Amino acid sequence: MGGTLLQRQSSLRSVLFAGGKTGGHLYPGVATAEVLVASADAAIAFCGSGAELPRRECERRGWPYHELPSAPVYQAGPLELVRGMVQNIAGIRRASRLLSGLRPELVISCGGYEGFPVALAARIHGVPIMLLEQNAVCGLTNRVLGPLADAACAAFPGRRARPSARRVEVTGNPTRADLASARADHGAFGLEPGLTTCLVLGGSAGARSINRAVMDAAHELAAIEGLQMLIQTGAGDLEAVRKAAERAGLRAHVSPYLDPIGPALATADFAVARSGGSVFELALFGLPAVLVPYPHAAADHQRANAVYFARAGAAVVIADAELTPERLAREVRRLVSDDESHRRMSAAMKRLARPDAARRAAELALETAGRFR
Repeated sequence: MGGTLLQRQSSLRSVLFAGGKTGGHLYPGVATAEVLVASADAAIAFCGSGAELPRRECERRGWPYHELPSAPVYQAGPLELVRGMVQNIAGIRRASRLLSGLRPELVISCGGYEGFPVALAARIHGVPIMLLEQNAVCGLTNRVLGPLADAACAAFPGRRARPSARRVEVTGNPTRADLASARADHGAFGLEPGLTTCLVLGGSAGARSINRAVMDAAHELAAIEGLQMLIQTGAGDLEAVRKAAERAGLRAHVSPYLDPIGPALATADFAVARSGGSVFELALFGLPAVLVPYPHAAADHQRANAVYFARAGAAVVIADAELTPERLAREVRRLVSDDESHRRMSAAMKRLARPDAARRAAELALETAGRFR
């Protein structure tokens, strides 16, 4: 698809986005919605379980957010399974009322169990459905919804990444417009422009094992000449990481949550991170990465994501159980001191970036909605 469809299609009345409890599911939906607003004058609404993150992001942009009941039913015991089914049935009923009121031309499910009752209600009401799949292994909800969906965007190539929708486009993972315009700002984080900055990201809630490895390796990291760190810990480990850095004399800005994330990405030279679909944000900035997949991710999809980037030469993968302080310090030291390795990995990351993913997802959304007019 080229850039012509967005120019030809002048308006789209209403689009309802479903799900997005975590940043990994939410932000690709937000990125797609931003393009639909800017290019097609679409009215946007989100719905989900009522989590703080999507509420805050929708409020920031002036989009309505509707709370609907939903529950996961995989890996559940008999009692949890019954409760989950009851909640999802209630969610389908409430979603049906929401669809009747909003009358959207398209429902876009952002992945995760919250999208299930909304997409099912959309199928009942004859509203076209598009799926966003952010990972190298298609999630359970998108696998279930695939046969009901009219279109899907896959972030990764390969059969395992593709929902079985009527039409599937490999778009990459949509990233927000503000990331493309972000600029380095060392001063905002109390960092020095002349030093090498390692960004530590454990996801929106932080990652306990990564935080612990940073704390245990703090003295070794502090001894690496030219290194400074920008660390997102999540709320739970904030004070412990901050105190460990101070005791070791580690040059670091420690924050529970980096918001907005763009200046942090633009300021960093490389990253230590989990490997959800947000790895594409690292690629946008050409940041070499030490990726530590979350070991309990469904179908081990974070490992599959990490392997994709590692095979391209853009990342090093460390299993969560193997993230020792010594291994972390060794990989960080290499990325600080080995300029050639850093340059090769950065170039590989940039080749994997998909800066047009949000536009391509929006084009597919417009085309899908247009087929049902």
